[in-house]
Amino acid sequence: MLPALISRWLQPSSHGTSGNPDQAPVRPRSSGAAAAPSIAGSVVAHLSLILLLAMIGHAANSEQKPPDLKTEIVNANLADFATLEATSTAEVEDTSLTPVGGSFAPETSAFLSEKFDPSSRSSVPNPTATPVQPPDAKENTVEVAGVSLPKPTKLDMSVAIAGNGSEHVENVEGAVDRVAVEIARRMEDGPTLVVWAFDASGSLLAERQRLADYIAKVYEHIAQFDQSQLLEQDGLLTMVVAFGENRKLMTEKPTADRAEIIQAIRNVPLDKSGLESTFRTVGEIAQKFGHYKQDKTIYRTMTVVVTDEVGDDEDLLEPAILAANAAKMPVFVLGSAALYGRKDGLMDYTDPETKETYRGLTVRQGPETAVLEGIRLPYWFDGDQYEMLDSGFGPYGLSRLAGSTGGIYFITRLGGHRINFDPDGMREYKPDWVSKEDYLALLQKNPMRRAVMRAGNVTQQNLPKMPTFTFPSLEDPAFKEIMSTGQEAVARMQYTVDEALGVGMGAGGEPTLMNTVPLREREPSRRWQAQYDLVRGRLLAMKIRCMEYNYACARMKKDPPKFSKPKSNAWRMTPDSEVHLKDKEIELAKEARTLLERVIKEHPGTPWALLAQRELKDPLGLKWVETYVAPPPPPREGDGGNAAPARPMPRMRPAQPPKI
Repeated sequence: MLPALISRWLQPSSHGTSGNPDQAPVRPRSSGAAAAPSIAGSVVAHLSLILLLAMIGHAANSEQKPPDLKTEIVNANLADFATLEATSTAEVEDTSLTPVGGSFAPETSAFLSEKFDPSSRSSVPNPTATPVQPPDAKENTVEVAGVSLPKPTKLDMSVAIAGNGSEHVENVEGAVDRVAVEIARRMEDGPTLVVWAFDASGSLLAERQRLADYIAKVYEHIAQFDQSQLLEQDGLLTMVVAFGENRKLMTEKPTADRAEIIQAIRNVPLDKSGLESTFRTVGEIAQKFGHYKQDKTIYRTMTVVVTDEVGDDEDLLEPAILAANAAKMPVFVLGSAALYGRKDGLMDYTDPETKETYRGLTVRQGPETAVLEGIRLPYWFDGDQYEMLDSGFGPYGLSRLAGSTGGIYFITRLGGHRINFDPDGMREYKPDWVSKEDYLALLQKNPMRRAVMRAGNVTQQNLPKMPTFTFPSLEDPAFKEIMSTGQEAVARMQYTVDEALGVGMGAGGEPTLMNTVPLREREPSRRWQAQYDLVRGRLLAMKIRCMEYNYACARMKKDPPKFSKPKSNAWRMTPDSEVHLKDKEIELAKEARTLLERVIKEHPGTPWALLAQRELKDPLGLKWVETYVAPPPPPREGDGGNAAPARPMPRMRPAQPPKI
């Protein structure tokens, strides 16, 4: 190869140049010995260039391979997952995994997408976007699970399917379709083993039964796509694993029998422990089936995890990644969107045995980041508190697991009545999906981000929702007690807000939102820009609201107004566009509005913009208005001695709600 390239480089160009059109034509030297140094120099120069290009090509190919991970595995007996208590992944050497990005399907529309204007900010290309096929490529495509794909001979050249982040699909069936595409793609490189790992909790019972039928159809599609007749040679084997508190093999060994596969999915036992050993399960699958052989045939393994929670063993995330990468086993996850800035979501659940329905059970569905990045601060006055917002990404642990192993986290379940955000617009706000240790190390190097995290930690407590805004007349005996209770709640809120802002801490100590303002303009991350402006803006706004509340209470006590309407019997605090404080506080109010308006303008169609809009819905000032409050209804009189008909006693529920 190299001699041919050298000969071509040494041939004279028809344009009289050395291959660079920007250089002036080179005059030919006279023949003989005088030309020898020139030829020798040219040979050396071109050999150097060729070696340089080869090194660049090698480096580029190396970047596409999984990171070179060092791990130490203990060979444990994994014959029965259900009896294995200790993790089979031992201590590993320290390693650094590169951050993973996101890839998003544009099919999912967002409730806020019509407000999203991509032209309002710089375009950020998606490095994992699927390339557009040329017009003449249609004749080389086939249909797999409803997806148009190139034929096997061109699959690896024409389409980039493998992802390294989150991808939105319409529903869980759509995610299975995409998994079928990944299976077909993997089969192009030889015999493949697919391990389906199903969360055995009760919250997924109905979905598992529905997926059993659908997966059967998917395997039929894969059979139609099997141009190389691999299926007839057991080229595609499947395992089904159930996991909850323990792990259990639902098939005795990998099988090609579709009926056995579907029955195994249907037979996943119900786990009532409320625990999900997700990451332990992935690590054990990688060790037992990552290098699977059958009749001297070597299989390339991929794992598909189906779950609706994060998992209770996230401390085993990094060992699971190391084990999967050591086996070159990508992990695909079918799960829910993570909550923005929250760990726990709420889910309704019907017990399959008792048929009792339980509302609002707590499930771990977030956050989308390694640690909580947002603040927890209530909104005042009427309006949504936005406690449950989809973040636009999968939960941190599962997203990192999928991305770091070459798989994809498929967001298959949107959050019911929760607001969702346009995945294309959210791409540039991707969290830092590095290891938790690397994440904390990055924070240590960035005082501004540390200030945001500090504020978030301060506010993660049970603060009062909002104070009382309606008071009886001053003559009412309850007036003083009601006003005192309201001011106590506001005092606690203001104390927490001041602590979160870092009021009075100065510039020489711990980074705070008050002493890191100059660093905001140097922050390159769109996510952290939005986070800083929103957190500082909301805390300043709440500080002004608290001060306005106390000012209004003091005015009412010192100079009580009189009712001007005969029917009025109460006073109500309502939002006012005027802030009735000193000049310094008025400047803080202006800064709060400026920060929140910047979030809305620069980050449209994101959770940060939505929360900033909610804060600005009501002005920061407060004023008194008179009102009428209807008195409570009088107690109901007896029914003349006629006893009310006896009602049937409700069925007793367990003292503790079920664990799902």
